[in-house]
Amino acid sequence: MLNRVVYSILLFCLLSLQLAAQQTGRVYTATEAMDGEGAEVLRLFPSKSFKHADPFILLDDFTVSPPAGFPTHEHKGFEAITYMIAGGFVHKDNIGNSDTIVAGQAQRFTAGNGLKHSEMPGSVGTNKGLQLWLNIPTAAKQAAPSYQLVDSLPFQSIDDTRIVRTIVGQGSSLKVNCGCNLTYLDIELKKDSISFSPIAGYTSFVYVIQGGIKTNNTTIIAGEFYFLESGHMHTIIGGADARFVYLSAMPLNQPIKQRGPYVY
Repeated sequence: MLNRVVYSILLFCLLSLQLAAQQTGRVYTATEAMDGEGAEVLRLFPSKSFKHADPFILLDDFTVSPPAGFPTHEHKGFEAITYMIAGGFVHKDNIGNSDTIVAGQAQRFTAGNGLKHSEMPGSVGTNKGLQLWLNIPTAAKQAAPSYQLVDSLPFQSIDDTRIVRTIVGQGSSLKVNCGCNLTYLDIELKKDSISFSPIAGYTSFVYVIQGGIKTNNTTIIAGEFYFLESGHMHTIIGGADARFVYLSAMPLNQPIKQRGPYVY
């Protein structure tokens, strides 16, 4: 019995390493999908290319206008960060929160053992943002749900050629419960460059929201994402109107069992 357990652990680690090797250095294209009631999303993952990128479960680039939206539904077993790029979103849940999140703001909910909420457009025009799902430790999946809205995120600007907004990371008051040391940045580069050196063993990638960028002799354009090899320096060069997000986190090395809005 013990040998079977050891074998299973080794197999899981081997598969994780193989998956990481397949992901890094490749350009992937987000897939068009419909979700909620009439909401259009570009979904990075889960996809046919791969299901998850530990600890990242899902990332949607959504564009929603009334009457489309996400009426009341339930989540369990993970946490999500919604970051608004344009317009706003109205969040209401069953633990007493009712907020409108506008461009430049972010909110986090940790679903824990169950959270019911709705997310509906906050303006009559285009409401655009990113929603990220993160896996959480097994104990946190049994905890009561929690919520946080951050209405002011730190940013740095260098002559308007480089603007870096910190959604999660040093200086941001948005706190996560994934235990994964998450860094989540929104970056605008206008013919400028920026360098990253992801911590060895971390899952790290960039997703282009607007324009195009280059790194490692590879071009990534809007709607595409690219996994960065950890433990190495990567210089990213932006075009005239480049905007992208950078995400990096420590894998939890625990299985991700997702069934729609539930993660076990």
